[in-house]
Amino acid sequence: MAIYIATTVILCYLLGNVNNALIISKLKKSDIRERGSGNPGAMNMFRNYGFFIGLLTLLLDGAKGAAACFLGWFIVGEFSFSGSELGKYIGAISVIIGHIYPIFLGFKGGKGIASTIGICFVINPVVAAISMLVGTLFIIVAKLGAIASFIIISFPLAFTAFELSTDLAVNLPSIIIIFVIFLLTLWAHRTNLLRLFSGKENKTDLFNKIKKFLAKKSKAKEDVKSA
Repeated sequence: MAIYIATTVILCYLLGNVNNALIISKLKKSDIRERGSGNPGAMNMFRNYGFFIGLLTLLLDGAKGAAACFLGWFIVGEFSFSGSELGKYIGAISVIIGHIYPIFLGFKGGKGIASTIGICFVINPVVAAISMLVGTLFIIVAKLGAIASFIIISFPLAFTAFELSTDLAVNLPSIIIIFVIFLLTLWAHRTNLLRLFSGKENKTDLFNKIKKFLAKKSKAKEDVKSA
């Protein structure tokens, strides 16, 4: 069992080191760490590169979180398709640590929300979908990305922990991992929370980003027709 857990931790940690925001910004011949808040994550990509690039980053980071869950499930389950529930959570926390503290980026990575969203869609897809909708509506109305992020991840994590608590003897390690994932993302957002309390938190006008994206798509179609 130990060798399978160790393999999962290493592979998923390394997977977490793949920073999609940084890769995409480099492809655009810039560095997201030098723009906006400096955070190499989906929210800063939304603010600086627009709706499409932000959404792409969100989806890729979410897929990274989901992939880590499946890797852990499969590997800790001793490469069996019957899988391991604990392995799923071991993969999840490993990828989050790798994303927030990547060894290849000097332990300075993103804040882990998008990858945690991917994890939530694996462990509790229904609650995650509802929370995603509520969080998206919140960010459109209030324009506060940090609060919206915690709305999106808090309910699936809490609901899953509650469900697992019906059998503490078996599920306590998984519940502890869920709690640690939440604490890690909370700690990564400490500067956002301080800015929020001081009224200096950066706003994200998601609705305007969507309008600009749709207008750009419409103009591109018109240009094709008139060509």
